[in-house]
Amino acid sequence: MSNLKFSPELIFMLPLALFLDVLGLIIACGIGDDYGLVDITGMIFIFTWLYIRGTKVTSMRNKKGIMGGIRKLFTGKWSKFLTPAIGELTPVVGSIGFFWTISVLFTLTEEEAGPEEAR
Repeated sequence: MSNLKFSPELIFMLPLALFLDVLGLIIACGIGDDYGLVDITGMIFIFTWLYIRGTKVTSMRNKKGIMGGIRKLFTGKWSKFLTPAIGELTPVVGSIGFFWTISVLFTLTEEEAGPEEAR
């Protein structure tokens, strides 16, 4: 997370993702049921942003271990959509796991691979 750069995406998307995750946690702790509205809102806004942002070729050469595997789950071509969707739609895991925030953080810290690393 050391290469997080100040940008408009950081100002708008990270607080939105954090708000959705905290709201889901608060609702799960006893306020009631949101009937999936928090998850649907996250899917509409965050998935649209991920789609518009496009897929970057990321350098995974020096990303080893657990963090490299988790990063790959959240930044792959299709897994960047599937991982937060499955995580958030799972009843208990979606309430306590901050999948929207993790997805946005990993997407914002993607490193573009150079032509020699992309091969």
